Amino acid sequence: MKKRLNILCLMVFVVMAIGILPFAYAMGVGFQAGTSGDYQENDVPEIEQVVNAESVHLMPARLEGLTMGSIRNEVTGQEVSIWPERVMVNMPVDYPRWFTVMNTVTQWLVYVVLIVIMVLFLKIIVRVNKGRVFEWKNVRLLRWLGGIVLASSILTTVLQIYGASLISQQFAVKGFAPDYFSYISVMELTVGLVALIVAEIFAVGLKMKEEQDLTI
Repeated sequence: MKKRLNILCLMVFVVMAIGILPFAYAMGVGFQAGTSGDYQENDVPEIEQVVNAESVHLMPARLEGLTMGSIRNEVTGQEVSIWPERVMVNMPVDYPRWFTVMNTVTQWLVYVVLIVIMVLFLKIIVRVNKGRVFEWKNVRLLRWLGGIVLASSILTTVLQIYGASLISQQFAVKGFAPDYFSYISVMELTVGLVALIVAEIFAVGLKMKEEQDLTI
């Protein structure tokens, strides 16, 4: 039983590590570009293009009379219709300074939170492997775990939706509207709620156990 649990936990850690890799890779590339002697003034326009790239999520404003875009299929050589559900737009967006600062801090905070979640998760698994399952400390760890995941998901979702609303005031595609629902972190919200539910199930079980011990 414990062996199966440890295998599942190892898989969870692998998934979390995969989530950190893109951020670590981006940091490495940025650090290498900043410290290498190959940087030239001619590189400035390319850096500006990367900085100004904005991700826009779209959905049809109405299906009737929808105008689709097209792109060349390099395999067949034919033009095929596309639905620009998510596009990268190279344009400067006039964000408020507070939003830019908060968005940058939140991006770093997400990875700090991910590390904290991994530590809390590891503590729970170590306690379970030692046979210390139904204890109040596990309930508190689960509540912290669920609360952190939930708060992080809500914060990032609110910031993304607000950022999308600012972009929509400066950019629009004919026949399409901003897809605000796609910014909602459904998976993260679900994980946070499930962790809180499991914590409350543990709490109910512990209270029942304590009441039975008192009765005996």
